[in-house]
Amino acid sequence: MAKIVSAMEVRQNFGALLNQVSLLGEEIVIERSGKSIARLVSISEPSSSKLDFRDIAKLPSIK
Repeated sequence: MAKIVSAMEVRQNFGALLNQVSLLGEEIVIERSGKSIARLVSISEPSSSKLDFRDIAKLPSIK
């Protein structure tokens, strides 16, 4: 099931929404004035091997 967000929310949180689409494989439907106007989907299969920049704690430490 697609997540539905407003155009204003997309404008304010575009980077986070891109991460949800590309890293988690989610589909996002964008609405304006209560009407669906666009859909944001990944062009490739989600991969669990990709790291989000916020996952830096998961990287091996360098000594």
